[in-house]
Amino acid sequence: MKKINIIALLMLTCLGMVSCGDTLDDNINPDKAHAIDAKNGLPTVIYYAQQIVYDHAEYNAYFSQMLTTGGKSSIGAYSYKSEWEMLTMNRHPMWRRHFYDIGVNANNVIANAAAINSPNYELIARTIKLMSTQLTTDAFGDMPRSQAYTSNAPKYDSQEQVYAWMMQECDDLIKAFDDKSITENPNNQVIGASSDRVYQGDLSRWKGLVLAIKARLLLRNLPNIDRSAAMCQKIVDAADAAITQWRSGSLLYGSWFGNEPRYYWNGGTGTQNAVWSIAQPVINSWESRANLLSQAIPSKFFMVDLLGLSNPDNESLSGLFAWTGHQHDGYANDPRCNLLMVARTGPKTASDDAATIKMRYLENNIGMGSSFKIANYPYLYMGAYAGATTAYNPLFTMEELYFIKAEAEYWLGNKAEACALAKEATEHNIERHLEAFELYHPNPNYDSKTDNKYPGKTTVSGEPAFESKEYWDAQVNAFLNNEDYYRGSSKKPSVYKVTDRGNEHWFFNPSNYTLSDLMEQKYIAMYLQPEQWTDMRRYHYSNNRNKYGIGDNQEIIYPTLRRPYNLYAAYWIDGLTEAQKENTWIQRINYDPETEEKYNKNELERLGAYKNYKWLQKPMIWAEDYGKVTSLTGK
Repeated sequence: MKKINIIALLMLTCLGMVSCGDTLDDNINPDKAHAIDAKNGLPTVIYYAQQIVYDHAEYNAYFSQMLTTGGKSSIGAYSYKSEWEMLTMNRHPMWRRHFYDIGVNANNVIANAAAINSPNYELIARTIKLMSTQLTTDAFGDMPRSQAYTSNAPKYDSQEQVYAWMMQECDDLIKAFDDKSITENPNNQVIGASSDRVYQGDLSRWKGLVLAIKARLLLRNLPNIDRSAAMCQKIVDAADAAITQWRSGSLLYGSWFGNEPRYYWNGGTGTQNAVWSIAQPVINSWESRANLLSQAIPSKFFMVDLLGLSNPDNESLSGLFAWTGHQHDGYANDPRCNLLMVARTGPKTASDDAATIKMRYLENNIGMGSSFKIANYPYLYMGAYAGATTAYNPLFTMEELYFIKAEAEYWLGNKAEACALAKEATEHNIERHLEAFELYHPNPNYDSKTDNKYPGKTTVSGEPAFESKEYWDAQVNAFLNNEDYYRGSSKKPSVYKVTDRGNEHWFFNPSNYTLSDLMEQKYIAMYLQPEQWTDMRRYHYSNNRNKYGIGDNQEIIYPTLRRPYNLYAAYWIDGLTEAQKENTWIQRINYDPETEEKYNKNELERLGAYKNYKWLQKPMIWAEDYGKVTSLTGK
């Protein structure tokens, strides 16, 4: 009965969102709307802020072809992981997350903040609503906003209207954060760590998130709407403003990461654990999805073409540690391969079952074959986000700001500056994940003379192993600077520069720096973050198959990217020429079937989105062909 009553309530108050008793509704009359005060509501809003980042990233890791599964089904329960048969899925958690968990609760916080004259609560709640709106429109497109809470079947705002509101809200919030009568209001209640697990109520740091979101929004102009020098400079300035803001005051995470927003967990049971951790937490058993990294497999695109896995053209040698015959080249050109995953034991090849420790991968949705099991593929509960139940989930990263600025600099013609920014961001992205490795995987046999606490060759038992700082630093230097490392008087390198290895590409060559280099390195830095998929859509999934060139030089951005195998034929194969297939990729998510198809069918039909698979193929306004859309905001 409680479930039925709450469903009826939410049909009136929140677009028909369904709830089985949320955190804020425990132990109250289920027949009565629950008004909360700001003090008790803010921690819930902030918790769901990180959760919606996770919701989108969990989908986008598969949409962007970073992760795949061991199967090859053309129909599956979680079709975003494989065949893109999205219309039979019954729920997309990020839709509910935005409109109910964040939207309703944030509105209550804002209303109560006004009632008690404590506007500091309002600024934080509005910032989170802004971020949530950006994530939601960039996944779904048109969406309810101006009439979102006026009926159970509100009119959808166009994406241009949503962008116009977001840009204005950025400016309004920045102005409010700069108004001391608001930020230093004597009636502002003290917001401590128990209410704000990100910034403990520090409004100057929350202002940085608004500035960062503004930079991200402005970046949507590239490369399809406005490539002008004036727009590129606006993007550079916006990124600089956010970076400066997070580098000011007392720094939480050192001089480089500054005050980026991180949500940490204490560890425990259920949702007390980090969202990407091996605990695989789920809200109320149905309101979110477990990360299922235990069943995920890194893609060939990610492992071979981007991380530079060793000896990719030799099945017997590919993925072995130091395949060149030297002991310290690592598993891949990019040292992050050894930070984000652990190699596992399995058959040497499909035809040779000799037990071998390797970094393995699969083409997306091709299936792993009868010789292999999931346990043979890399262990993915590693890195800064998935490394422990007490890890953190960032709302926005400093690396993203650097890559935003780098992309704008590239379009300004400042390729050397773009290269330097991307290189610096990558260096610190390595540092981010290395800090997590050292924290969660201390070497029990540590030797201070060799400082052997850095990731090395995986042990036979499947645990991370260790090597000395000397060789780790040489691997990082080989990747970033393309330099050999000679030990002692040896005339033979102990660590080879990347262009002398089997997967020969140096991503940071200032004399031959490309947009592809920049975007592929951003892709890696956005590991388990939502922006991967947005970037790919902005650049039209540009690859050697669809031959979609970008800019005056018609550059291919992701050369070796390919569509997944075994796509759902009725949507993605039938009736298309080979050329059309290569240019037909998923562009958006269908509106949540559990709510919108039941309670707002007329709006979906008006948009052409009701049970229409072609809606999934419709580009966002920022992903239309260059020149087709001339303004993000319609102004």
